[in-house]
Amino acid sequence: MKTRIVVGLVLIGLLYGLYLLDTQVLARPILTRILIWLLALGALREVLMLGSAKVDCAPGLFQYGGIAIVAIIVPSLVTGSPVPGSLIALAAAAGAGIRLIGMAPLRSASVAFPEALLLAGGVIYTAGLLSFLDRIAIVSVPTAFAVVAVSKFGDICAYFVGTLVGRKKIVPAISPKKTLEGAIAGVLGAAGIAALLSAELQGPPAFSALIGALIGAATFLGDLLASGLKRWASAKDSANLLPKFGGVVDLVDGILLAAPVAIICLHGT
Repeated sequence: MKTRIVVGLVLIGLLYGLYLLDTQVLARPILTRILIWLLALGALREVLMLGSAKVDCAPGLFQYGGIAIVAIIVPSLVTGSPVPGSLIALAAAAGAGIRLIGMAPLRSASVAFPEALLLAGGVIYTAGLLSFLDRIAIVSVPTAFAVVAVSKFGDICAYFVGTLVGRKKIVPAISPKKTLEGAIAGVLGAAGIAALLSAELQGPPAFSALIGALIGAATFLGDLLASGLKRWASAKDSANLLPKFGGVVDLVDGILLAAPVAIICLHGT
């Protein structure tokens, strides 16, 4: 627990420094956006590593998806515009298609096609979902950080309440530690912190609390989805990047679904 707290405080400090640089010094979301896309690349790498436990993958699969993502985000970072969803879908299809064509002479279709599908799905799951957080950051860096804070605070509430008093298991086959008590605490905790961050969420406290509750529910589902992926791959964590925290997917799993919900609630589209 002590290690988890120390690592968590270090991460919070780094994020706060990044927030100050973008809002007070640079006056644009460039560093925040770079971090979001670096997380997308790191998450994609881990998803492909997890998938390789069940899908026969030849070396070099990540490079195809990574190059495809970088090719579409660099122009966006330069111009300050959001990455269109259609371009992310195109990057997923192009990366998977080029990989499939390149491996066709070397591998059978029954082996190469699942590998290509894993790559395309991984790009959509990571870069596609994190692009919603990127869109929020373009409009308002404080709002993007508020969404992350609400999501992670709900996650923390769910963890502690579930660990201390959780009794009723929800989906033990996928995530044995997820409890109904923890899920409720996560939603309520997210609603509470969202009410406190109503200025950043650009609405009155009651409306912000409602948005927070929806973000908390989405965070729980995102965490559950990532747990299912790890259970499918017979892995406890997505990677060993940070002590007691795991990998990039372990850090952003809830945010992957929370960001689309947040942008719909905040901007309607």
